[in-house]
Amino acid sequence: MSQSVLYTEELALGASFNEGDALTGPASYLATDESKPFKEGAALTDLSGMLLLVGGGSPTPSFMGATLGGRKLQVGECSFEVSLLGDGAIASIPLAARTGEGEFLIMDASPRASVLGGWLDFIAKVEQGGIRPYVGLALKEMTDRLVPLALAGPAAQAVLSDYVPKGQSLPKSGQVENLDLDGHITSIVMRPDLPGDPNYLLLVPPAYARVLWRSLLSFNTVTPVGYQAHLSWRGSVLPSLSRLDELDRLSMFPAELSHDGLIRLEHDFIGARGLFG
Repeated sequence: MSQSVLYTEELALGASFNEGDALTGPASYLATDESKPFKEGAALTDLSGMLLLVGGGSPTPSFMGATLGGRKLQVGECSFEVSLLGDGAIASIPLAARTGEGEFLIMDASPRASVLGGWLDFIAKVEQGGIRPYVGLALKEMTDRLVPLALAGPAAQAVLSDYVPKGQSLPKSGQVENLDLDGHITSIVMRPDLPGDPNYLLLVPPAYARVLWRSLLSFNTVTPVGYQAHLSWRGSVLPSLSRLDELDRLSMFPAELSHDGLIRLEHDFIGARGLFG
């Protein structure tokens, strides 16, 4: 089993790890009421091991449009979006971010991440009638290259604002930014468009993860929580996400996905015909 770069830090705080899970951060903290920080303060979660795909190249808009059924992202935007298999079943519901005209990120901390990763890799290489529609697309897994830290709760914005240098600003809901946290820790920071209190996902270089982790925990409003609590909280604010622990074939009604803002009106994405019948 691989370990998070924060393993020693987290073990000292009473962390419990699940060896069978893809996520390598703590599943829980034994002495913590892990639901409280999402309502009072801010919950800090190590999501190491989550699927992190970095894509680029001229086919970026068409590939994202085909494999993601949510709103079509502009540069600087991020959103949870459904990704469907060819028959309309759910591959997963990842967080997608458009970081440039020809650059994007797809992230998934759910148990269905391996399904999604295999599906996207298949589509990226698919050939139809001797033609590869996404030739030139570079799709790479960067799961071990960045440390994903989630910060969520009423105090999250105030805490993270303390790290933003003059001339930069935290992303607004549904946006992604490159920020120099504390003036020197260049990180990708996004604010997923979830209902309720502010929540952020930080993609931090491993060399600075321990320093930032300790610094964030120096705030008395910040509490470390395991990924089980974080995923449970996500599912409470966006119900469709709570279904992603089903590892067999997963289907959802269009109304469910529409209610959670996960599909767009245009049915121009893979699986739309199967989903809508």
